[in-house]
Amino acid sequence: MKKESSIHTARKMVWTTRFRKGVTGMHLGVNLLLMVALWAMVNFIGMRQYIREDWSRQQLTRLSPRTESVMAQVKEPMKIILLMSQDFRAGDTLEDLLKEYRQVNQRVLVEKVDPDRDIGETEDLRARFAVSQPDQLIVSYQGRHLVVPLERMLVMETDEERELGRDPRLVGFRGEQVITSAVLELTRTERPVVYFLTGHGEKEIDNFENVPQGYSSVRERLEADHLNLKTLNLEETQRVPEDADLLVIAGPRTRISQPEIDLLRAYMMTVGRLLVLVDAQEDAGLAPFLKEFGIQLSPDVVVDPSRTLGGPDLHVTRYAQHRITDSMQSIRSIFIRPRSVLPAAQEGAAADRPQYTALAASTDQGWANLEPNQEPVTFDEGVDIPGAIPIAAAMEWQLSGENRGGCKRLVVFGDSLFPGNLLNNGGGMLLMQNAVNWLLQQEDLLEIAPKDVNEIRLQLNRKELNQLLLWVAVALPGVVLAFGLVISLRRRG
Repeated sequence: MKKESSIHTARKMVWTTRFRKGVTGMHLGVNLLLMVALWAMVNFIGMRQYIREDWSRQQLTRLSPRTESVMAQVKEPMKIILLMSQDFRAGDTLEDLLKEYRQVNQRVLVEKVDPDRDIGETEDLRARFAVSQPDQLIVSYQGRHLVVPLERMLVMETDEERELGRDPRLVGFRGEQVITSAVLELTRTERPVVYFLTGHGEKEIDNFENVPQGYSSVRERLEADHLNLKTLNLEETQRVPEDADLLVIAGPRTRISQPEIDLLRAYMMTVGRLLVLVDAQEDAGLAPFLKEFGIQLSPDVVVDPSRTLGGPDLHVTRYAQHRITDSMQSIRSIFIRPRSVLPAAQEGAAADRPQYTALAASTDQGWANLEPNQEPVTFDEGVDIPGAIPIAAAMEWQLSGENRGGCKRLVVFGDSLFPGNLLNNGGGMLLMQNAVNWLLQQEDLLEIAPKDVNEIRLQLNRKELNQLLLWVAVALPGVVLAFGLVISLRRRG
């Protein structure tokens, strides 16, 4: 009986143990299933409810609210083809930026083609879009397309800033501005018309040479902003065309006749969108006309010893708070012998006077030299005007009568070389571009500024490179191996 009792007890213990193991295993299995289900639920919700944040220091790929607003207008599929070689300076940044465009609007399809590897696709793109060179961005929308060179996205170090004997560094990335401009050009149905006045030695938008008169770079940049540029000779037309959304007078060298001034005055009283670039020691007869609209021109040259490289150049990196210059802070613009652009005395009630804003000026160490040909240039107390002298200004005032509710805008620069082919200065071009967009009340791109790029260069000679290799490939792995051997011997002991 005892033997049977012992056998029964042993069997009971075995079954009890098996039951406990089964319950434990089942409990573990249920927990695993719950964990998997919880993981799947969290990921399912996270794929649909998430927050994207850019924690990088430079935030080169973070899109501005203005770009998000522009991309919201894309209602049909848009294809962006990146024909880019592997040695493009900002290739990784550009690819990350295009991913952000895709995230903002799922109708955007991005395709990358390597011209060195994807030979067949590259030939197809050349046949379809007439692409003759690599490193191009192709944007296609509603049967239309636009080809943009990738080099427009790069802001390179100027000759004055780069070290002697070294290649220019990449100091800025304006990919967002270029891509959003292309999207705007394809999604908008109307193109504002900008007329450049001719007949008085003005800058030539069809001149591609690196000469003072060359303004082809200005034309290229403004056309990228979906603008239609034309030339206008008032002596021939005897009127300002009705489709003129903006009139530009860029560096006239001879006097503008009184009948033409009358036409300009009538244009300002109606449309009221004028951009004037005047050079020192050039009397184009515009001083009385501009004084009527609140701008005082003087026969001077603005000098600033603290903001020059020793020549006729004046460098500006600080600007007034204005829609034209909000995206310009710390971006260098170079002016050549600029003249002052001061506010003129205005009559009438203060409410009717135009609002004057000095966009750019010299520092407090500068002055307006009333003897432009003086050598050497010195400050003559009692003659010259000391202090921060404005060299660019914006005017704005409300229209009255039938046009009440609108506004007139005028921008005057005391130099016409800063955005041209001769200087090829990125800051000057951006300033010109922003001024045109503000005058047209086309402010979609004013908030999109180039992103500063801080390249870190590690300059090592052969000896330093060998030392670095010794530390990385020998010393550090050797230390880890030594620790492992010590711990292993201690455990065995």
